[in-house]
Amino acid sequence: MNATTTSAEALRIGIFVPWITLGRGGTENVGQMMANAMQARGHRVTVFTFDDKAGPSRWPLQEGIELVHLPEAAGVPGDRAMAVAVASRSLDLLVGLHMNRTLLRYAAVAQKVGIPLVLSEHIDPRFPEWHGSNSATERQAAFFGATLVHLLVDAFTATVTPFLQDRVRVIPNTIAEPEALAAPGREDAKTRTILTVARLVPRKNVAALVEAFARVAPDHADWTLKIVGTGPERRALQRLAKTLGVNGQVDFAGATDDPYPDYAAAEIFVLPSFFEGFPMSTLEAMAHGLPLIGMAICNGVNEQVVPGENGYLCGENGPDLSTALAALMADRGARSRMGQASRDRYLANYSNDVIFDRWDAMFREAVSLGPVSATAGPAEILSVRLAEATWGTDDLLLPAASGGGARV
Repeated sequence: MNATTTSAEALRIGIFVPWITLGRGGTENVGQMMANAMQARGHRVTVFTFDDKAGPSRWPLQEGIELVHLPEAAGVPGDRAMAVAVASRSLDLLVGLHMNRTLLRYAAVAQKVGIPLVLSEHIDPRFPEWHGSNSATERQAAFFGATLVHLLVDAFTATVTPFLQDRVRVIPNTIAEPEALAAPGREDAKTRTILTVARLVPRKNVAALVEAFARVAPDHADWTLKIVGTGPERRALQRLAKTLGVNGQVDFAGATDDPYPDYAAAEIFVLPSFFEGFPMSTLEAMAHGLPLIGMAICNGVNEQVVPGENGYLCGENGPDLSTALAALMADRGARSRMGQASRDRYLANYSNDVIFDRWDAMFREAVSLGPVSATAGPAEILSVRLAEATWGTDDLLLPAASGGGARV
């Protein structure tokens, strides 16, 4: 298909969802929604994933979506298998989701096959070291090979080297829309629940939530903190709750494939992470109609939460975590009002219809623009080698602090 593609024509779209047969993380969740939404709109979708054991998808894929298993190991054989798998399917567009140097592999495949590429990054790029992510050089090189770059938050655009920023399209995530909503502030609740849904790892900052809850729990004996999720910090968090004397009010519920009943039964949702890409759990809480508490520094969360309208942002100029908890726990009317505001904000900005339309438009735009050619002659290659020796690779490619362009 060429640049004359019209809005009525179906596209053949290949979507790389790296671990859809191995895990149920946020990136895999977005990938399956993207694939299913485009298939439902009449496009022909192929999902590529890395899995030597060729297992089934851990997320449901619509009938008609082809699932292609590729070797897990990077390197020449694996990259060759990727290129053959893509080329043999006569795709109009390749979409690559992830948050590390896999993005560069997608760009290399698109170059070899000569196909438009949308790179969809699911990380807060200010903190790549937390994810074992690609270097700044690799990230910018991957973006150079993409027709369009999909980021989740406007603030992330500044991390892209200036001469590539016109390729950036900012579209937030969406989630599977719930059937049963929460009713925060209801009068008949015998017990009331503060909910968090998170993997129990240091960057999720769940220990701070346990500590904040312990400071307010003595005045709220009918409240429980429910922690849905598991991870290497679980035992340490359980010991912390016991040390603080609130182990009887903290429910370590473990992991679940369906947290929606937990949202529907909750009164308040808290995500204490310092950084995310664009968190799915807070979107799920908004869709269920829950007031939110998050950290002001956390990109994504600080776009979802309007302080005083649908929740609180803690730190910087906002309240601390325990103060925000106490304010909502003590005010049934505020919980009800802010919960409805969360639901309204979700429907206006993040609902399936809104986001699916924007994904579809981005994919069609990429096809109309066509593939990127990154060929270089001997003079250009030598010029780059000299510039690297003079300035250093990262200094060449990182966005300048003043907003200026790269040195070359």
